[in-house]
Amino acid sequence: MKTTDKTHALLVAHSQKVLLAVHALKSAAEAWQRGDREPTEHFIAEVANLEKEADSIRRSVTQELSRSQLAHSFTELYRRLVHQTDDVADTANHAGQYLLIIKDLLLPPEFKSDVVKMASLSQEAMANLAEAISSLGEPSERRIELAGRISDLEEAIDDIEFKVQQEASGLRLDTWSAIIFWRLIMTTGRIADCVEDAADELLAYQEREL
Repeated sequence: MKTTDKTHALLVAHSQKVLLAVHALKSAAEAWQRGDREPTEHFIAEVANLEKEADSIRRSVTQELSRSQLAHSFTELYRRLVHQTDDVADTANHAGQYLLIIKDLLLPPEFKSDVVKMASLSQEAMANLAEAISSLGEPSERRIELAGRISDLEEAIDDIEFKVQQEASGLRLDTWSAIIFWRLIMTTGRIADCVEDAADELLAYQEREL
């Protein structure tokens, strides 16, 4: 297998592992919304395990790149891409930990629904990124289209986050609960930001192709 093919295969495997982590976070949020404590904890633990597995693949990508004969510009591009994609799993794991802390906090149903929507849109954004990474080496039009979708999804999540910020000002929470709730919202929102950062690297790939 050529170096470029092996590196690409690892990048694809890594992106799929990260996608599974974001999917597990969405499942955790849905269980939390239903009030199902045990499944919530199970899926949060799954996010953490998948994040560790993604880390392992990321290290394999880094090792492969250190041995490759690729041009320096492409080596650095792939290195940034895998690290920024890995940030998605890290952020999903952090969101899961905040969800674990706050799981028993009584919140209005609409706020739980908003968290689920943010997690669901984040999963959709990550699915688009995984598809874009799979398409490396193919004509760039599809990656450009997927990057545009990711940007739209990131904006939609920002809109939900802003709505929550406006509406949650009336919540009567103690200081500790308020801090953890805001961290949950902001960290969940950050997932799509990380996806978009990685997608921007794919646009850089497109520019280098031209």
